[in-house]
Amino acid sequence: MQINNTEAQIKHMHAEEVMQSLRRIVKALHEYSTSVEKRFGLTGPQLWALWELSRAGTLSLKDLSARMHLDPSTVTGVVDRLQKRGLLVRATDPEDRRRVVLSLTAEGAQLLKGAPHPAQGQLLHALHTMDLERVKGLNETLKQLAADMEVDSVDVRFFFAEG
Repeated sequence: MQINNTEAQIKHMHAEEVMQSLRRIVKALHEYSTSVEKRFGLTGPQLWALWELSRAGTLSLKDLSARMHLDPSTVTGVVDRLQKRGLLVRATDPEDRRRVVLSLTAEGAQLLKGAPHPAQGQLLHALHTMDLERVKGLNETLKQLAADMEVDSVDVRFFFAEG
């Protein structure tokens, strides 16, 4: 099937607009992540974990991972570093002694008072405000783009931070 010149121009124009939108999103996430790390000494994922704990009070590692849309093994490293800094604690769940729950320390809660909302949380919020069909279409399109770029099997955990 031959694409006429006008269709090719329109396709090129849309491809350029997609590139600009992706650049804006990636730039905003990167600038945000860098700013948070400089001001608070936290990576974006660490801040996100603290915010989720702040909102919930206490969470199991599994529940925190679900809220962050990440595998528990990924979140374990984040939690370890936050605990080492004294920003959260692990404790036995009083209702089920087999279960460990996470909660903020006073220091962690204090730090959050001056901290911005996590960028990845903003991205998820924006996606949740879109209707189902748009999110499904975007998901399918981005998965296809990743496959066409041969990066669909690259292991990723966070934007601009180590797991």
